[in-house]
Amino acid sequence: MLINAHDHFNFYKDINSGLRTIEENKIYTLVNSMTFEEYIELKNKYSSHPLIKIGLGIHPWKVDEKTDLSILENEVSNCDFIGEIGLDFYWDERIDMYKRQEIIFEEFLKLADKYKKVVNIHTKGAEREVLDYLKKYNTKSIIHWYSGDISLIKEYLSIGSYFTIGPDAGYSKLTDEIIKLLPLDRILTETDGPTSIEWLNGIYTESDYILKILEHISKLKNICISDLKQIIYQNYLSLNIK
Repeated sequence: MLINAHDHFNFYKDINSGLRTIEENKIYTLVNSMTFEEYIELKNKYSSHPLIKIGLGIHPWKVDEKTDLSILENEVSNCDFIGEIGLDFYWDERIDMYKRQEIIFEEFLKLADKYKKVVNIHTKGAEREVLDYLKKYNTKSIIHWYSGDISLIKEYLSIGSYFTIGPDAGYSKLTDEIIKLLPLDRILTETDGPTSIEWLNGIYTESDYILKILEHISKLKNICISDLKQIIYQNYLSLNIK
């Protein structure tokens, strides 16, 4: 059993091929949405799949003044988890939208706390701000592809956060340092969709790339892959995503 704790189906060239890979390798997959409309589409197509959980999210890149918060609560109460949400003060150059990002992010956190939903979070360039918001609410959080100040990780761990290790494992010195720092019981694996590292090595990946990520983690943590798989599976179960 493998875990892909952060995937995006809208980036697949052939979703049927992607689904076959998930099924053949028995990969429990958290599929994130970037807009409300995408969430509805994903829910309608895949909510009955035994290996797939669908997240309701508004990605910080998709935030604008027209984003309607009034429709969120009913859907949050019924969704599998919340994601992808968060803040991005690095890649998103719309500085005038930063405050709006924070408003929407906090609204999701309030609802996650109320309905006991796991949140799958983007933190790029706003790692301290995300941490400060999380401290205000009682939510289980998955920190997706962290690339910020390594000194903040202990604070994230202190509030119960889990961290995904993604496809830059083996390419990024920072990611290697994060792997070494994280306790095994807070590690999850992710692909971030099939196109997430094309910019790095030109490779289009499907969910079985998780196996390469596991191999790299196992070397750095000096643990056999079979034991590592079981630990990460137990970490996933501890999130209690229903």
